Amino acid sequence: MAKKILVLILSAATLLCFQLVQAQQAIFLVRHGDTVREKGNPDVPLSAAGEQRAVALAALLKDSGIHVIYTTGLQRTVKTAEPLAKLLGIAPKVQSQLRPGSKSSDTAEFATLLRSEHPRDTVLAVLHSNSVPALLKALGHPADIKIPETEFDNLFVIIPRLDGAPTVMRLRY
Repeated sequence: MAKKILVLILSAATLLCFQLVQAQQAIFLVRHGDTVREKGNPDVPLSAAGEQRAVALAALLKDSGIHVIYTTGLQRTVKTAEPLAKLLGIAPKVQSQLRPGSKSSDTAEFATLLRSEHPRDTVLAVLHSNSVPALLKALGHPADIKIPETEFDNLFVIIPRLDGAPTVMRLRY
């Protein structure tokens, strides 16, 4: 009888661990690369430094298991994602509602989309200085994050948890 109970407990524990592993995903979240400032142009291009940063991002994330890439459709996010997308053969998806000036409800909808459509995927989202912190908050990160207009090297790794706030690592690249 004790042996049957032990087998039952081990089976349940194994199943629970399997379900936890199945629920794991990672979301890589970056602000677009360095830009060329052009007065009055809302769709500014990457600078040479931004293009180099995009290549560095691709080299860093090429073996991370990314299945899906999101941009806002503005050229600075598209060009930041482009080297990795080409390397992995992934066509980035556009979430234009996450452009500068986006509403918190748009960010919340995108967080819901990530949870529902990509529960087991590793995702890269290339956003903006305002939408990166907003998405972190929408995904349950309790800390307030600020990204100055002059910073382009933040890389956030978000590991969602079944219960509670996600694990978030803030790296530089």
